[in-house]
Amino acid sequence: MNRLAGIVIAIIGLLVALLSVLKVVPGTTSTGVFMVLLGALMIGLSFVPKPEGDGDGGGEMSTPSTLVNIFFSPTEVFRNLRWHPRWLVALLIMSVLSAIYLNAFMYRLTPERVTNYTIDKTLEMPMLANNEQARQQIEASRAQAIADNKNPVLKLGQSVNSFIGQVFLYAFFALIFFLFALAMGGRLNYWQAFSAAVYAAFPVAVIRFALNMLLLFVKDPIDIHPVLGQGSLIQDNLNFLANPSESPVLYTLLSMFSLLAFYWLWLSANGLKNTGEKVSSTIAWTATLTVFMLGVLLSVVMSFMFSGFMK
Repeated sequence: MNRLAGIVIAIIGLLVALLSVLKVVPGTTSTGVFMVLLGALMIGLSFVPKPEGDGDGGGEMSTPSTLVNIFFSPTEVFRNLRWHPRWLVALLIMSVLSAIYLNAFMYRLTPERVTNYTIDKTLEMPMLANNEQARQQIEASRAQAIADNKNPVLKLGQSVNSFIGQVFLYAFFALIFFLFALAMGGRLNYWQAFSAAVYAAFPVAVIRFALNMLLLFVKDPIDIHPVLGQGSLIQDNLNFLANPSESPVLYTLLSMFSLLAFYWLWLSANGLKNTGEKVSSTIAWTATLTVFMLGVLLSVVMSFMFSGFMK
């Protein structure tokens, strides 16, 4: 990563947070903080060396070629990323697609329905049952919450937060991949792991976006869950065997084992094996399955803690 760019982003983040505190651009404090954190991450990662050399002398594949060929010749793309790691454009596209879907979702279901549902379920949480003051404060914020979900500036801030969140997520995935490779005797540069993590997710994100957008405008909005639908509308798993109201944990667990999840597992393992210089199939699959199981565990815990939102 570029150290100077990290410094600039951190400074801009401080200014955004300051403008929010001063009420010049209210509601963007979190965006400013996220930008500062991103700047700090970029500065830190700028000290991480990139792989040296150019393999067998093959040239660098263009970014448009990597974005297209990852669907049809993923092994070729990952082998090129071994010597020419990159991730920014793919991650930007995934973030833009995510923002488009969430905005289309809000338009289709309306900010009023989504916001009112979320607040109603929040008020039903057991921890608020005997806290009348907190309940009144939440109820009083209903109108403002609806207005915020219509505010284009705040929506832009949410998109920026989402992009930064994804940078940290894939940086964490890359760290796990990198450490697993080293611990099991493999040879993998951190940027190779980062590239593999992002490009393994890219085809899945594009396919999920296309199918979700199709279903969003085909299905009757009344049949779309205001919370669960924001994640996905695709039925490529066995969660229909469980009722989210009665068995939220089982429903979430079944949702995680989907066709797209299996596609991601294969791409990630393939990516690690081919971006690394000495990464066996065993190392690649072990690291990938570990990340997947961590995701499953986190999703199950969240569904247990916030089961009311799934009813």
